[in-house]
Amino acid sequence: MEEPLRGHRELYKAPGLAAPHWKEAYRRRCAERLRSGRAKLLERYRRAGDGGGTGPGALLVPEVMEMEWRSLQAARRGDAAQMLEDPYELAVLDEIQQELILQEQLVIEEYEQSLQFDEECLNAMLDGLDASNKIICPVCRK
Repeated sequence: MEEPLRGHRELYKAPGLAAPHWKEAYRRRCAERLRSGRAKLLERYRRAGDGGGTGPGALLVPEVMEMEWRSLQAARRGDAAQMLEDPYELAVLDEIQQELILQEQLVIEEYEQSLQFDEECLNAMLDGLDASNKIICPVCRK
């Protein structure tokens, strides 16, 4: 069973079968767009937290990949027919998508940790004000 797996890996690791230039450009452009669109990602995540969006992990990656794919095809009209002839190329695109989803999930986890830290700081500050009997707002304090 390991022999077919090894042969499959060698297809990706063979020196003559390096990823074509368009694949690396596609991967790089998608990653750059995700990095630059973090504000949009966080806004979508905030809306998803309210129950108005899709689940984490599927927020921005498909949209970014589709936009970059269209721009790449427009830039390379002659090569567009050759881009997806091989099933291994489809596997590379799936690998790119999984990599981008992982990056997106890491950003979301970082955002959640930041929110949790902010909430803990706010609660500690409010507890400190409550312990010192300082009134924040007469309406809030019962």
